[in-house]
Amino acid sequence: MKNPRARHAEMHPASAFDVANIHFSTIYDPTLHLVLQADGAFDLSALETAVEAAGTMVPILGSHYCEEKDRGYWQCGMGEKPAFSVHEITGTMDPNDLPLASIDPFTGPQLDVRLCRSPEEDGGKRGDILIISGHHGAMDVNGLFQAASLCADAYRRVCEGRPPVFQGPSWESRGTEALRAPFSAEELDAAYERESVCTDEWSFPCREGPCGQLLWDTFTIGADEVTRLRAAGKDVGVTLNDRIMAAFFCALMKISGDVYTDAPRLTILGAMDLRRYLPVAPYRSIVNLSVEYELSLSPLCGEGMDTALPVVSEVMTEMKEGNFGLGMMEFYERLYAGGAGAVKAFMAGIAKEYPVTGKKNPFLSNVGAIPSTAAAFQHGEEGTPLQVTAAYLTSREIYPPGIGAYVSTYQGEMTVTIPSCAGVHDPQEIRALAGAMRAYLLEDVSIE
Repeated sequence: MKNPRARHAEMHPASAFDVANIHFSTIYDPTLHLVLQADGAFDLSALETAVEAAGTMVPILGSHYCEEKDRGYWQCGMGEKPAFSVHEITGTMDPNDLPLASIDPFTGPQLDVRLCRSPEEDGGKRGDILIISGHHGAMDVNGLFQAASLCADAYRRVCEGRPPVFQGPSWESRGTEALRAPFSAEELDAAYERESVCTDEWSFPCREGPCGQLLWDTFTIGADEVTRLRAAGKDVGVTLNDRIMAAFFCALMKISGDVYTDAPRLTILGAMDLRRYLPVAPYRSIVNLSVEYELSLSPLCGEGMDTALPVVSEVMTEMKEGNFGLGMMEFYERLYAGGAGAVKAFMAGIAKEYPVTGKKNPFLSNVGAIPSTAAAFQHGEEGTPLQVTAAYLTSREIYPPGIGAYVSTYQGEMTVTIPSCAGVHDPQEIRALAGAMRAYLLEDVSIE
């Protein structure tokens, strides 16, 4: 797709990861959302100035995407800036009541910030909700957190009477060269062979038809419980992520009934940040460096956490020892070597295949802790102190017959969101999935 503004703007090459996440839009809406609940009102003028300043300092945030000669590019320099808007809402943290953005990367911008303000309550108190959204073509979840931190930094400076722009415009290299450098061609070939073939074996129950209204089910586990779960896992050598993946698998098996009990293996997909392979994590890196990985388990593991958790822990340990994730990195690179058209055709083929086969392996993204810097706005309206009291990450990602869940932690409190389609998913089954996952997460597990 050729954008007529291209010859008037600076053009920077998009990475293989960028192009893949752009064309994922044929399957689902890859817009990521960081939702922040404050205990007071933001300074509206300072916030708008800060968002514009973030786009000045990091041009990708205000850019738009185009393709020329079968390659993807980011374009900036036309005065584009991140979107900012104000919305009146009822004031709840329920994602079903929030005006979550749907970003079109071809028109941009890649960052959308929405201040949600409810009518004043008795006594004049209110708490704003700030939604910071980014398109996955321009950034992964870590990148979204860094963009939020940039906005918070600029906001504090404005509120303190300082210039909001504190660094010059810069364009960050968006490729995977630094990740690939430590590994030989043979090692990358082996990883590619090991990880690049993914077979969809099952799906969450759904009906045929259009998606209909997007809905979210969500639950939260308190900080004390999360601390208890971490400590219990540490005592037996399992991670909190192991527990989350095991609980998700058990919940899926419970809701699916006995449909898949005779299957040899069933796969759930997770997400990992490849920055772990960099010797030094880049500061405020707003790029795409995240990939999915497969966790393949026997259906028998889904009978309960006592069975599932030790197996998940063992499999994850083995995968970590094998530099997992590098194979999917190579897959994206090799796919894009055939041009943007090859990536687009591949994604279009997947989009057509899902409804035909009726299978799509369930997906879970545990993004871990939301950094305090992403919520450190500190100042409210008229100079009053302001704190973000709750936060979570969610997405509009939904692609029946698939199902996915997002897990994030803020100030020790864990929130799980599960998006679904009103037209094809049974709301009772989605609620049952969320309830079962919560119960499995909190279950006392005996591991010898």
